[in-house]
Amino acid sequence: MTNPCSHYRLLTGMLLLCLHNAIAATLPGHLIDAEWLSAHLDDVVILDVRKETESFVKEGHIEGAILVNVKKVRVKRDIDGVSLTRMRPDRKQFEQFVARHGVHDDSAVVITHRGQKPGNVAGAARLYWQFRYYGFDNVALLDGGNAAWVEALEDLTSDATPVESGRFHAGARNDKLLATTPLVAQAVAGNNPYVPIDTRPLRFHIGLAQRDYVYAPGHLPRSRLFPYAFLHPEHGSMRFLPLNELKAAFADLDIDPQAPIITYCNSGYEASSVWFVLHELLDNPAARLYDGSLHEWTQDSTRPMTKRLSVR
Repeated sequence: MTNPCSHYRLLTGMLLLCLHNAIAATLPGHLIDAEWLSAHLDDVVILDVRKETESFVKEGHIEGAILVNVKKVRVKRDIDGVSLTRMRPDRKQFEQFVARHGVHDDSAVVITHRGQKPGNVAGAARLYWQFRYYGFDNVALLDGGNAAWVEALEDLTSDATPVESGRFHAGARNDKLLATTPLVAQAVAGNNPYVPIDTRPLRFHIGLAQRDYVYAPGHLPRSRLFPYAFLHPEHGSMRFLPLNELKAAFADLDIDPQAPIITYCNSGYEASSVWFVLHELLDNPAARLYDGSLHEWTQDSTRPMTKRLSVR
């Protein structure tokens, strides 16, 4: 005899699944504004990526947003026998991480951030890149983050957001978004058409400053310099500059934004913002992110580095 309680649980589960499927939104693009988000708050999962996690309550957050500790977005991994930090998680790790933050296979995900400095955007863009790398495409960044949300006269809340684990399975891995060390080595040697773009400030590029997890000063030979802060206005919320201004900024630094490009930095963090602009906003399918960046490259002291500015 069929247990009526089991019948009820099955019907209830099916109803909840149908309701969940019904409310997932289709995002209008890779970058959305506060106006669109305000009209679709109940249709999306909002992930608020930040380093200063206490600010989630102290400053407030968008209603319903789920806190993501940016320090947990990347992990320690052994790749090709080398122990590395700040790397993309493997498929299983990423699925578990995303599910813990309430994302389902059919969710529409909006990633936001504090919006106060370029580094805030970079953390959000890094998580975005990992979604896309693992085949999840219904994801967007909130342009300008929470600062732009407030500028649009929307409210922030300090109320806790209850998080129920989602059911998330990564899709087909998109290796065309990733620059591996062998690909970078070919680019440095001039044996492929890829142009390495260093997205760090000038002081790092010419070796006046160096992170403790990068083991040689300077930059990759043949690199062009495009500091990631150039993507945003100098003051106000960290929206991306208009497309015509972004294209002009690349041109002014003698970079063709449609060329095959590898973006890198110290650890694949800041470079995520420039990758996002090139690949998602300027429609360059040949833009790749060097995940390990100089942290991975400089593990081998025989790999070349230079402090000289690249000139044509």
